[in-house]
Amino acid sequence: MAGVQGKLITIMVLASMLQIASAVTYTVGDAVGWTFVESATFYDDWAKTHTFRVGDELDFVYSFPAHDVFQVSETDVASCTNATTIQKWEFSNAKVTLNSVGYHGYICSLPSHCSPGNMKMSLQVVAADETVSEQFADAPAGPPTAGDTPGNSGFTLQSGSALIFLTVAAALVALLS
Repeated sequence: MAGVQGKLITIMVLASMLQIASAVTYTVGDAVGWTFVESATFYDDWAKTHTFRVGDELDFVYSFPAHDVFQVSETDVASCTNATTIQKWEFSNAKVTLNSVGYHGYICSLPSHCSPGNMKMSLQVVAADETVSEQFADAPAGPPTAGDTPGNSGFTLQSGSALIFLTVAAALVALLS
């Protein structure tokens, strides 16, 4: 009995480690980074090409004091203000961990950077175990990103729920053999 309990604890630890390991780091704006852009929707369009999950990390690449990152309300993103600052990063190359489901908005708070500099972004974060099909049901198709291959829907086995399921299934097969 003790051997089976030990194996079950090992399975649970491995499954939780896989959930943590499934987090993805995204460089905001890819090669462009966090800087002035011509298009008012550049960062929103970039965000729509990704599925952000709780635990993922946004890597804002920029130099401080030239730029900063403020997490603000949806109203503040639309008006390019920081009246409702949720969190701020006033140093170079902020790494932001997405720790809640729902709306996340970011701006550069320096004068003229959000508007007319277009340094603003809105995105939605889903639960770590939400399926890809639920997230992409209403999302427009975006341009291919590095690592995409023809016919690839963007789904990878790094999805937390898929890895956990496979690990638990394999462990159960091992236990029953």
